[in-house]
Amino acid sequence: MKKKTVMASGRNVVFLRKNGFDQAITNVKYNSNQGKQLFPIFIFKIVRMKSAVFISLFVLSTPVLAQRIYLDSARTYLSEGNYKKALPFAEGAVRNEKTKDDPEAWFLRGMAHLQLAQEASANAPGAATDAYSSFLKTLALKPDYGREINNPMHSVAIIKFNKAAELFAAKSYDRAYSEFTEVYAIYKIGDGKRFSDNKEFKGMAYEARKNAVSSASSAGRNEDAIGLLEDMIKGDYKNDTEVYQSLIDICDAEKNDVGEVAAINAARSRFPKNENFRTAELNYYINSGKNETLLPKLEDAVKKDPGNADLVFRLANVYAAMAFPADEQGKLLPQPANFTDLFSEAEHAYSKALEMAPGDAARNFNFGILYYDYSRWYNLKMTEKPGADDKLISEMTAKENEELSKGLPYFEKSFAVLDVKASTLLGAEKTMYHNTMNVLRGIYTENGDTAKLAQIDAALGKWK
Repeated sequence: MKKKTVMASGRNVVFLRKNGFDQAITNVKYNSNQGKQLFPIFIFKIVRMKSAVFISLFVLSTPVLAQRIYLDSARTYLSEGNYKKALPFAEGAVRNEKTKDDPEAWFLRGMAHLQLAQEASANAPGAATDAYSSFLKTLALKPDYGREINNPMHSVAIIKFNKAAELFAAKSYDRAYSEFTEVYAIYKIGDGKRFSDNKEFKGMAYEARKNAVSSASSAGRNEDAIGLLEDMIKGDYKNDTEVYQSLIDICDAEKNDVGEVAAINAARSRFPKNENFRTAELNYYINSGKNETLLPKLEDAVKKDPGNADLVFRLANVYAAMAFPADEQGKLLPQPANFTDLFSEAEHAYSKALEMAPGDAARNFNFGILYYDYSRWYNLKMTEKPGADDKLISEMTAKENEELSKGLPYFEKSFAVLDVKASTLLGAEKTMYHNTMNVLRGIYTENGDTAKLAQIDAALGKWK
């Protein structure tokens, strides 16, 4: 028995998401190791907020005390909008032994630095941070400080958001992360109660935390991004599909299986009808090779959506992979006990998938591979028994050729679909085209079909 000129070695199914849609591409490897295609990491859009508006100072009337000269002077100058004169007195107030623990002193210092931050010509990049730290100190000394501090803190948050957006655009991701994180921290001061009725601030804070995730991820700090996202889905972001998808994608990129499965399960539980999360779940089990876990999930998905050609095709691929298990080198392993059932289910599913999309190259190619793998199994039976008698060789050869004949029309259809656009094929489709030609060349050589062999050789010549 002469050996085949072409022998494929294993099935590798990769599902890529492009522009929000799922595309199934299957290729047969020739003793090669191909890395798993990762989903692209989702980057939240960075949005600049409107410029901060000048916040006028709420003037307090207090008795004039000698030791409060710093406070009174700072307050007076700030009410006039003269932060330059107010700053020295505000700084003096927070250093004075009599007023250093007075929340008003820190509030006035924060107001002075806020006015400085709002002065475009002042070129004081650290002023907003100084204002922020001063307001934090104010609230640390007096958590129930009056609402007059709310608008100034909102303004600080706006300045920080815009600064973070600029830093992100300049690819200074670590600093952008810090600034976006502080925006959200300002909003959540007082357990989120202080600004709970401020819808504009809530919207900005919501986006700030998303942007912090993008900044961390862009800085290569995916563990920080994962921590943020996991915290987000426990709270205000539990109904935001983008947050779940980003967590799934980043866990996938980090090969964090535990985190990815947890995120997928959480997303599927919260959004049971969301097709993207169903796809993410199926992709995870496909890429991890956990067919036993994947199979019932796919069967359930097809039962709920029997007209979905992609799902039916995926189900066929899983039946086929389980019917013909192979090692990492693509060598066929012993047939499972339920081989007959698995093979029959694969045939049925491929037939249904092709009924819905008869001109799909991948569906035709994979259906052909189902029979090609069966022919390999018969070939393997012969090579495993050196010195086999002529009767066994004749029987195995007949069965081998029978399976190849069954697969041939599907390979020819796949070739016809791909050949007309051969010059534009890229990536997995280009690989599938080359694999199709190699399989056909082996079959035509075995059958002695010189005319079709010449056609394939000509196509292969152009491909190279």
